[in-house]
Amino acid sequence: MYKQVSGERAHVLAQRILDIPETLYQRRSLEASLHLFHSPGQKTKFSQAEGVSPSALSRFFNIYDWDSDRCWEEMQDTQWRILLEAARHKRRPRLRLSVDLTTVEKVGTQLPFVSVYNGRHGIHLVVLFAEYGELKFPISYRVYQGKHTSTPVTLALDLLEEVPDFVGKRFQVCVLADSGFESAVFLEGVRHLDFEFVVGVRSNRRTDHPGRVTVADCPHAGYVNLANWPLETLSLGRVDRGDREFFAVSSELLEGDEIVAEGAHRWGVESFFKEGKHQFGLAQFALRTARGLDRWILMVFLAFTLTMLHRSEGMTLKEAARLALYTLFPEIRLNHLLNLIQKEREFLLQHGYSLSYARCNL
Repeated sequence: MYKQVSGERAHVLAQRILDIPETLYQRRSLEASLHLFHSPGQKTKFSQAEGVSPSALSRFFNIYDWDSDRCWEEMQDTQWRILLEAARHKRRPRLRLSVDLTTVEKVGTQLPFVSVYNGRHGIHLVVLFAEYGELKFPISYRVYQGKHTSTPVTLALDLLEEVPDFVGKRFQVCVLADSGFESAVFLEGVRHLDFEFVVGVRSNRRTDHPGRVTVADCPHAGYVNLANWPLETLSLGRVDRGDREFFAVSSELLEGDEIVAEGAHRWGVESFFKEGKHQFGLAQFALRTARGLDRWILMVFLAFTLTMLHRSEGMTLKEAARLALYTLFPEIRLNHLLNLIQKEREFLLQHGYSLSYARCNL
């Protein structure tokens, strides 16, 4: 049932997105962008776009004042509404919100927000990712801009604070994060929002037990009180990955295996990072303006969201992306087919064929 509802919502979203540009010229650029970003496995370059020139797309991303903020609002509102409708008949369902940092590796100084963090040179994004059942969406992001700016922890809390109140009232929200977000400031901020959490911690994280006791000294499924965290007792889960052991704490008093299972859901955002970079063009960003970066990320988030809504079991990412594109934006498929005819016109004539087409009144 929720697949049908999601499809209807996706159709409404698609139409609203296309209606945002105020001119036909900008709408064509938006359609070309959607086609470009719904092509997993191909290089996301403006020279690959159909129907518009690379310079036109560059101006569309970097210069023109079309309302991309409204695109973000429409997409996020649709995502939250789809999640609510999927949980319509559930009693206090559990929604998992992952926050994580990823680096789009870049060099040089001409691209916006390039800095070095943890030895990695590039654009550092803190991303909020939602998961409920089969539904998985990247919701929003912040850019970590380097030293003397807001930290990734602060940026992650900013993202969580923007979660609509109606989401927190309808769902039991559990925040998932790795040990990069283990600080007391982050844990306290999550609890202040009335969310639960399962967060990774370093093996040498101190507890308030007498003597120098770390979480590595505590048993699986045991209860711990972290140093600098006086608010409540946490439960501990630990998992051995062979050459390394991982630890996580939960604000809920869960069994150790339950904590490990809950933490495993964080790999949804890791999967998005991999597919977003290598299938939807995030890693190929090469524009020189902050506006261009925001609109590039918007296209990646939108393409991934629509693709996931149309993906069925056994369907490849490319097949799902094409299905989403042609289902929601049929005029884009039509333009693609007409362009193919034009490109092959000379070849067809050489072999004695001539194709013509006309618009029918339906």
